[in-house]
Amino acid sequence: MGRFSIFQFFREQWKTLPIYVGDLGSQAVMVVGSNVGIGLEASVHLTRMRPRMLFPTCRDEEKCKRTREVLMQRTGDDGAGITPLPLELGRFESVRALAARFAAEPHSNDDGLNVLIVNAGGFVREHIKTNDGWEVTLQVNYLSTVLLSILMLPHLVKASSPKSPSRLVVVSSLGHYFGPAELKGAAQWESVLETMNDEKFCHRYHVAKLLEVMFVRELAARLPNPTPVVACAVHPGFCRSNLFRTLDSKWYTQLLIPLANVLFAARTSEEGSRTLIHAAIGNDERAMHGRYLSSCQVTEESDYLFTPEGKAFSGRLWTETIDVLSKVDGRVPEIVKQYLRVD
Repeated sequence: MGRFSIFQFFREQWKTLPIYVGDLGSQAVMVVGSNVGIGLEASVHLTRMRPRMLFPTCRDEEKCKRTREVLMQRTGDDGAGITPLPLELGRFESVRALAARFAAEPHSNDDGLNVLIVNAGGFVREHIKTNDGWEVTLQVNYLSTVLLSILMLPHLVKASSPKSPSRLVVVSSLGHYFGPAELKGAAQWESVLETMNDEKFCHRYHVAKLLEVMFVRELAARLPNPTPVVACAVHPGFCRSNLFRTLDSKWYTQLLIPLANVLFAARTSEEGSRTLIHAAIGNDERAMHGRYLSSCQVTEESDYLFTPEGKAFSGRLWTETIDVLSKVDGRVPEIVKQYLRVD
């Protein structure tokens, strides 16, 4: 069991992370949020390994086009195996459309998907709801992340083999250690998701990152043993990135964010992306299954997850999430029934 430690934080921030190289010529890889930050840098690393197909996702077609050009320029790749796909996690319909478009891609039905890195997320201070009726941080960082993961699960299973399971990498954060403080009294909540969706609920980013870790653990517990898909949550470290781009318009954040980068020894986006690559192609993958990784190694999750209260909350969250997403897409209950073990 683990909890946040400022000493451990700085030890990890100063740690030199490995750079992975290799040949991914037989694999298909998807990276969500590929146009900026650690998503872009992870896509650059992967492009250099020449995967059979690389599917970088971005919020719109223009960003998709530009990202493909950047990947080609930075790696010298001819782009033949790079197929960008538009994805806006703030809209369930966009997630459903991406899953349908991927299924229609040549070879996807035959070869599946070997690696899915769900990286996109956002930090929003104001209470803003999407057109789907969910608070934007909750939907982008959690609900759409789960929806995409489940809709792509059949493709991940199809690409797996006993010696080489597929990988599902969900980008979380050490912020998940601070999430439990917001869940006091959760056992009395009539609905977990509806309570967190309410305007009165605060600090959704930390909670959403905790929910991601819970999802990975709940999914791993329901996958067959030995698993065809290794699922893990990854903390990329504190990085100079676009995570706080929605705050940059405030004059004080223009001063505080650069200062924080210096004080907290922020990694570059490229350094942070190495943690994603480790989870996607690193060795000893079965040791990662259902776990939280930081600085390219398995790390103890929040203590809360191992308490009776945390286990009960996590179980309720899974049930409510599947119920909500089943109404969004009828394939969800079918996939859960076919590929996962029933409680």
